[in-house]
Amino acid sequence: MKAIHYALRALAHYKTYSLLNLLGLALSLACVVIIARYVHGEVTVDSHHAKIDRVFISTCEQSTEPGQLTFVGISNRNNEKNFIDLSTHPGVERHAPFYLFDDEEITVDERTRGARVLVVDTNFLEVLDYPLVAGAANLYRPDDVLLTEAFAAKLFGGEDPLGKSLYYPNLYRTLTVAGIIRRPAGKSVLSFDMLVSSAISQNWARMSQSLLLLHRGVDYREINRRYDQFMEMTAWGYDIRYQLFPYDKVYFDHHVIDHLGFARGNLSHVYILASVGVLLLFVGLVNYLNLHSVVLTRRRRELAMKSVFGAGRSIIFLQFFIEHLLLVAFSLLIAFGLASAARPVVDSLLDTPMTVSPRFDACLSIILLLALPSLASAVRVTRRATLACGTFASRRVYLFCQYFVTTLLIVVSLFFVKQLHYMLDADPGYRARDVIRVPFLKNSYTIYDRPDERQASLDKLRQAATALKAALDASPLVEHWCFGDFPIKETPASFAFNLPSGEPVNATLFSTDETWFKVFDISPLEGRLWDNAADTWASYNCITTGESLRRFGIASYRDGLLQPSRRLWYSSANAEEMKTNPPYRVVGVVKDIRVRHAAWQPEPVVFLFVTGRADEPVLASFDPANRQEIVALMKGLHDELLGGEFTYSFIEDELDALYRDDKRNATLCTLFAGIAILVSVTGLLGVSLFDIRQRRREIAIRKINGARVRDIARLIVGRYLALSLLAFIVSVPVALFILHRYLENFAYRAPVSWWLFLVAFAVTLLVTLLTLSCQVAAASRENPADILKTE
Repeated sequence: MKAIHYALRALAHYKTYSLLNLLGLALSLACVVIIARYVHGEVTVDSHHAKIDRVFISTCEQSTEPGQLTFVGISNRNNEKNFIDLSTHPGVERHAPFYLFDDEEITVDERTRGARVLVVDTNFLEVLDYPLVAGAANLYRPDDVLLTEAFAAKLFGGEDPLGKSLYYPNLYRTLTVAGIIRRPAGKSVLSFDMLVSSAISQNWARMSQSLLLLHRGVDYREINRRYDQFMEMTAWGYDIRYQLFPYDKVYFDHHVIDHLGFARGNLSHVYILASVGVLLLFVGLVNYLNLHSVVLTRRRRELAMKSVFGAGRSIIFLQFFIEHLLLVAFSLLIAFGLASAARPVVDSLLDTPMTVSPRFDACLSIILLLALPSLASAVRVTRRATLACGTFASRRVYLFCQYFVTTLLIVVSLFFVKQLHYMLDADPGYRARDVIRVPFLKNSYTIYDRPDERQASLDKLRQAATALKAALDASPLVEHWCFGDFPIKETPASFAFNLPSGEPVNATLFSTDETWFKVFDISPLEGRLWDNAADTWASYNCITTGESLRRFGIASYRDGLLQPSRRLWYSSANAEEMKTNPPYRVVGVVKDIRVRHAAWQPEPVVFLFVTGRADEPVLASFDPANRQEIVALMKGLHDELLGGEFTYSFIEDELDALYRDDKRNATLCTLFAGIAILVSVTGLLGVSLFDIRQRRREIAIRKINGARVRDIARLIVGRYLALSLLAFIVSVPVALFILHRYLENFAYRAPVSWWLFLVAFAVTLLVTLLTLSCQVAAASRENPADILKTE
C-alpha cells in the first residue's frame, strides 16, 4: 500500500508530464487494440467450429492442367469404372457433400427475396458447428429448411419464423422453417442464408463440394499420398485426382481456384497492418520512456537519497513498476474507450463488422499490463541506470526512434495511396466506366428432375426475355447492350492451351459475342471481332490479345493456332467429332486487357464465340449524364417483367471492390501515421518543455546580452532538427527495402518517387517547428530579471 501511495504522489507531483504520457500512450494503445482485434479476427476465421483441425475440403486436379487445383466435390456422376472414392478411406469419419447456389430467389407472401442457399445432408451439421437459436438443428425431413437469424428477420420481420412456409421457385416446392441459426462469432469462409436438405432431389444442376471430417490422429497427407494417382475418366476425356485441403487454410489460400465465392483473405495485408501495430506500440512505448526520463531527471535527488538509506533494487523496481502499471492501466481504459468510439468508423473502413472477443481483449490487456511496466522498470533498477535514463543523450535516442518510425509510416502510407491510384488509373484495355449490370432472368437450373414445372418456367422466362430485348433495343438511353458479365473478376475462368513444345499454359477464357465487344468498346488491332450473323459457338475460331500471341510464340495472328489441352466443349450431336481435339484458329487480336487484381501476373486471354444467354445479367453502356435515368429504366423493366428484389452494379464499382483491401490499407496506414505524429508531438512537447525549463537561466543571460528571439530559437530548435534529419536519412533505405519487398507481389508497380520522402521529411519538420515555436515564444516572453532572481 505504501508503494502505491508513493506512486500516486509521484504521478500527481509531475502531473503535466503524467498527462502527456497518458495521452500519448492511450492514443498508441487504442491503435494497437484496433489492429490486434482485426488481426485476431483474420487469423481465427472459422475457429468457432470445434472440429476445425479435422475438417478438410476436397480439391480436384486434371491431368491436362497439372498444378491447377479447383475446389470440387468427390462424386462419380458418370459411374466411371476407374473411379476411386477418397471419402471411403477408413480415416474419414464423415463425408458431407454440399451444393452452393448463391443467387436464388425465395418467395414469402408474394414478396421475393434473393438468397444464398446451401444444399446439404445431415452430415453437414455434424462436421461444422452453427449455434442454434430456436427449433431443431437437423434436416431429417426433406421439406425442412434452416434459416439464419438475419435472413429470417428479412423474410418474416418480427414474427416467430418457426413453422412458417416459404416457396422456393427453382425447386418448385414449399418448405417449412424448422430452425434458426445464429451467425457465428467471427468470420466464416462459407456464408449462406438458408440450409436446404439435399434429399429433395438427386439431380442437382451444379457440381457438389465435399467436406470431410477425419478421425482424430489421422494425417491427411498420408491419405493424399495414397490417392495421388490420376484416375482415367472416360466420359470427361481426361484424368483427374482428388486431394484433401485443410479447411482452416482456405481463407488465406489463393492457389486453389474457387468458383463458389468462398470468403478469402489476404495474408500480406494482415502482415502489413500487424507491422503497423507493432510500430505504433513501439512509438507509444518510446514516447512513454522519453517523457518518463524527464521525470527521472527531476527525481535524481529523491532516488539518490533512497539508495543512501538502503533502498535496494527490488524496492526501486517495485515503485517504478507500480507507477508504470497505474499509467498503463489508465491508458488502457482510455484506449478501449477510444477503440469503442471509433468502432463504427473502423467497421466502415474494414467493410465488415469487427468481432470483439472479451476473452481476447482480456488476454491483450493482461499482456500489456504486465509487459509494458516490466519493460519500462527493468532498465531502472539501479541508481546508475536511473540517472543514465534521465540524461539528454537518452532522450535524443528516444526522439530519434520516434522521428524514424513516424517518417517511415508517412512514406509507406503515401506510397500505398500512390500504388492504389496507379492500379485504378491504369488502362484496363476496355471501357471501365458507365456500364451497368442488372440480373434479370436468372439461371433457374437448380434441379433437373421436374421437367414439366421447368418447362412452364422456361416459357414464362422466354416471354419476359422477348419483351426485355424489345425494350432495351428501343431505349434511347442505352448505347449498346448484351447478355453476359464484366471482364474483371477475382477468379476468372481459366483453361490450358499447349505451347508448341506441348507444355500447357493457362489462359483466361471468355465466352462473348459481337455485342459484348461493343459494350466494352473493344476494337480489333488486327483481324476482326465476332459477327453474330456469321459465327457459331461450335466453330474452332478464337480472338486473343497481343500479349497472348507473344506468350504462345505466335509471330502473326494469320498463322495463329491455339491447341487446347483437351476439348473445350462437348455435344451429343456428333459423337465422332467429340473424339477429336482440333486447334483453334486466331481470327482477331485486341489490345491487352486486365482481368484481375494488379497483383497477379497477367495471363493470356482467349475469347470464344458464344451468343449471350438470356439467363445471364444484362450489360448496358450509357452516357454518364444519364446515370440516374438508366437505373430507373432498368428498375422499371425489372418490376414490370419479373418483380421481386432489384439489384444492379456499375463496372467502376466492381473495379473499386477488387481493390477494397488496398484502399483499406492505404486509408488505415495514413490514419495511423497521423496518430503516430500526434504521439510524437506529445513526446516532443514534454521534452522541449523540460529542456527549456532546464535552460531558463542560460536563456535569461543571453537575452540580457542582446540575444533576440531567433537566436533563442536557433539555440533550442537546432538539436531537434538535427535529430529529425538523421532519422530521415536512416529511414530512407529502410523504407526503400520495405516498399520493394511489398511490390514483389504486384505485376503493376508504381515507381517509388523521391517526393514521397521529401513530403515525409517536410511533415516531420513542420510538426517539430510548430511544436517548438510555442515553447520558444513562451520562453522569449519571460522577464530575465525574474528568472535570475528565482533560478
